Amino acid sequence: PSMIEKTQARLHAVYQAVAELILEGGTAAVTLSAVCRRAEISKGGLMHHFPSKESMVEQFVTHSGEACLREISVALEGIRPGGGQRTKAFIDEILIDPSMCHPENSRELAAVMIAMMQGSYIGDANQFYDKIYGELRGDGVSKAVIDLVVAAIDGLWLQSMVLAPEEVSNRAGRLRRQLRRMVSDDANS
Repeated sequence: PSMIEKTQARLHAVYQAVAELILEGGTAAVTLSAVCRRAEISKGGLMHHFPSKESMVEQFVTHSGEACLREISVALEGIRPGGGQRTKAFIDEILIDPSMCHPENSRELAAVMIAMMQGSYIGDANQFYDKIYGELRGDGVSKAVIDLVVAAIDGLWLQSMVLAPEEVSNRAGRLRRQLRRMVSDDANS
């Protein structure tokens, strides 16, 4: 493997360790020593990339948000704005396979949410949502409907933390159909 591939693998191991530690004990459980043990990396190697625990958690949150945004961008690629088409594609990307809402399949997202609730990463959240809104802006859908779409999807994700997977799947299907209908109605009004 090249040096870049080794670095990427090391960073992936660190981000995975950070996520696991946050899920086990919140951001307080994320220490340089704990991450080193979990990621099987030396403290010097870790400090080369992350000068502090805070920077490590912040970069984990940023990295996870960017990965999610890349998936959304890919899903919307080539879909011209107008008539709510991009907004419906966004809904489909997230809700066609509601397993993404199940905590076992979205542990990284759960860790990000915990880190954001326990830390001062509001800027990251604002930037994340600004980028989602940027992807959907100009699609012929009102901001109020886009607000409802985003809030409904976030709400389903939060519900998925306590509901059985089958119930999440059922709700995702109903929510997807209703949101798509609402987007079409708004875009055609």
